[in-house]
Amino acid sequence: MNLFWNVETAIRFSAAITGFAATPALLSLATIRWVKDARRGLPRWRKGMGLAAIVIISALWLFQTTRWVLWSMNCDLTTPYGNWREFELFLPAFYLYAALPLASALKSASRLLTLAAWVLVQVFYGAFIYT
Repeated sequence: MNLFWNVETAIRFSAAITGFAATPALLSLATIRWVKDARRGLPRWRKGMGLAAIVIISALWLFQTTRWVLWSMNCDLTTPYGNWREFELFLPAFYLYAALPLASALKSASRLLTLAAWVLVQVFYGAFIYT
């Protein structure tokens, strides 16, 4: 048994669990703070950008969680229209990286919470990338 494989598996699993559990909590707190405090004083374009960042991060977390559940049930992630794994590799490049500048349009604590959720979604995705 390879010791390094066991350490790698433990690190990947702990990163996946951390990203899975903490991302919705941080996004919920960011949304609550945004609705209560920061949204009042923002112009319309900043409100839209902040909301877009929260929605994008939430959608990608949900997508990754769905993949994780399907993998745990030993479902094949290929479709008749192509390979779903290839699709999900490009998803963070087009959407998750766009959420970072959108999240910077938020104000005060909601910005920090959304940026922390963005980092955790990166960790959640990184736990499943095999090199």
